Amino acid sequence: MTVESGILTAAGTVIAKTTQTLMGAVIDVGYHNFITLHCEYQNGDETGVLVMAHMSRTVALDVSQDQGWTVAAGTKTATLNEYSLTDAVPHHIQFDVRGIEFIYFSQGGSSNDGTPTGTIEASYTLK
Repeated sequence: MTVESGILTAAGTVIAKTTQTLMGAVIDVGYHNFITLHCEYQNGDETGVLVMAHMSRTVALDVSQDQGWTVAAGTKTATLNEYSLTDAVPHHIQFDVRGIEFIYFSQGGSSNDGTPTGTIEASYTLK
């Protein structure tokens, strides 16, 4: 199994305030099992940043956001996953990409407060 890695956003990239903004390129994850997103967020005048994963099985990017499932009274409900970064420690988020062809990540302000002066640096490792 080969291990691949890449840079999504360089150090010092200012976060987006109100909308999710693409972090780097769309990544072809075919023939890999897992991708680990490595993020380092340095907060600024805002509360934090939300990071989201978007997955697709086609080049046309018919995209689905990463989801989790909750069960209540026997009913399963899908909930979109958002990863909230609020402190300046390294974050490592792993995704199972078996059956997925393409993935990309986006970032944006978590509370739309303050002026976005925080920065984010992101890279990935595929296994």
